[in-house]
Amino acid sequence: MITKITPMKIKSTFVRCRALPIKSRNAASLAVFCVSLLALGCSESNSPKNGDSSQTPGTEGLLVVVTERESPEAALQYLHVLENWPEDGELDYGSAVELGEFVSVRASGDAVFVYDPEDSSVRKLVVSSGGQVSVDETLSFGAYGVTGYDAENIWASTDRAYLVDETSGQIIRWDPSTMLIDGSTEMAKDSLSKDGFPLQLQQGVAVGDTAFTAANWRNWETLEYRDVAAVASFDATSDQPQVQVVEDERCAPSVALSPFDGGDGYAYLVSDAALGFDALANPNTTEKPLCVLRMQPGASEFDPDFFVDLKEATGSPAFYTAHPMKGQKLLVNVWASDVGVEDVATEGDPDWYWASPPYFEYQIVDLAHGTAIPVPDLPRAAVQFSTTLRVDGDNYVQLYREDGGSDLHRVDPNADVTQVLSNGPATDIQYLGRIAR
Repeated sequence: MITKITPMKIKSTFVRCRALPIKSRNAASLAVFCVSLLALGCSESNSPKNGDSSQTPGTEGLLVVVTERESPEAALQYLHVLENWPEDGELDYGSAVELGEFVSVRASGDAVFVYDPEDSSVRKLVVSSGGQVSVDETLSFGAYGVTGYDAENIWASTDRAYLVDETSGQIIRWDPSTMLIDGSTEMAKDSLSKDGFPLQLQQGVAVGDTAFTAANWRNWETLEYRDVAAVASFDATSDQPQVQVVEDERCAPSVALSPFDGGDGYAYLVSDAALGFDALANPNTTEKPLCVLRMQPGASEFDPDFFVDLKEATGSPAFYTAHPMKGQKLLVNVWASDVGVEDVATEGDPDWYWASPPYFEYQIVDLAHGTAIPVPDLPRAAVQFSTTLRVDGDNYVQLYREDGGSDLHRVDPNADVTQVLSNGPATDIQYLGRIAR
């Protein structure tokens, strides 16, 4: 399937790249980097067979699904609140709530929070026990000078969240329960750049009382970068949080993937090397491994005794996406072993990497043992945005059909695959969550 490049398509692709989330201070340079990701909604794949779409046993509350429907005029997102996965595998848009364009969503407590970077505001949508949705309140960060797509929310608890914005150089503390801003802390000026590269912070997670977010330094126009893995952290109980950036020379940078809570008291960081580009196509090739590191809350260094080289574990020279799984495992979308990089690369044009052919296949890496198994029931995929889709402790993978629609599959840590949703053309899943009744 060939997609015509239009201004709206470029805009939509730009925002999906934010969801990757790869950032740039220059929208044009990011568009150059991302316009080749137009296969996001139209990559070729074979649809796997349908399976049981029942709800995972032991779950409670209402299921939250956010979809995006794209047209030449807009890319609108919709909120679906469900009792369960639909038996027929299809979502009812008659009861869906339109959220607008380019928003990010978080389910917490009995509410759904919708952050809109276009006007730097967050809406709180309260959901009744029967699934009815009403707007409770809207909070704006505009008075604090937050603009654009760089700001990211880190959720520490139901009554404490932090909007981290390296562009304005501040961390804004706010309360999701009261929808009030509690204050702002300026980040140290000398932390906002290094070696001439601007600091770029990505998605974050709170582990214990510490907030973690991936950190990197990069110039998207020259494709140069500081070749080091790094994480930024701060005390998620503090009214005046101070950011600490810790580097590790063992690994390539972590650019587009959020750190994750391993459930064992550690925050884990996956170095993706700009989702594999620096390892396979960037003229400024990294010689460092794409690996997994971990850090305890409050520590001043990564655990020196923990290191997983993903190339060694998977046998693949690079990967595109990596998502945490239960059981200390990682779902990784690796470069296919039977596709030679030299056979598909275009000399002098690194954008070949973002072409649509399905060169990636899935493996599950056991982080405790550094081993991997294939996921044979998932067909190969093209480059696609790397949002982690996870609910009830289960992982979901989205694969795109030739008509531009998508199928959503549940993947368990033993590599068993079950299809749960089938979405129409130009439609995909943006978020999964669960809220209390």
